[in-house]
Amino acid sequence: MSQNTDQRRRHERFTFHNAVTLTLADGRQFQGTADNMGFGGASMVVAGDPPEIAPGSEGTIRVIFFGRPTDYPCSVVSVNGVKLGIKLKRADYQGAPEEMLSTSE
Repeated sequence: MSQNTDQRRRHERFTFHNAVTLTLADGRQFQGTADNMGFGGASMVVAGDPPEIAPGSEGTIRVIFFGRPTDYPCSVVSVNGVKLGIKLKRADYQGAPEEMLSTSE
């Protein structure tokens, strides 16, 4: 990570290549791959054409950890073509243990 990125993020991100599904509050679903993930967020590359998603859109991102689906309430914080910045709302999530996402805290 760059020094600038480290200053923006509270939690470290780790390289993570796993299939994910983003389901927005309006019901639209987007398949893709998380290319990094941490305790506070993820970067998602959407399969196919760039999606029409407004930053601030709320939803849920589903990640499968060791065969177990885990849903995280989230919001889309950035959209750059097919790459989405996702903020995890971890106070509400159920599923994977924290130590699988970060060694921080």
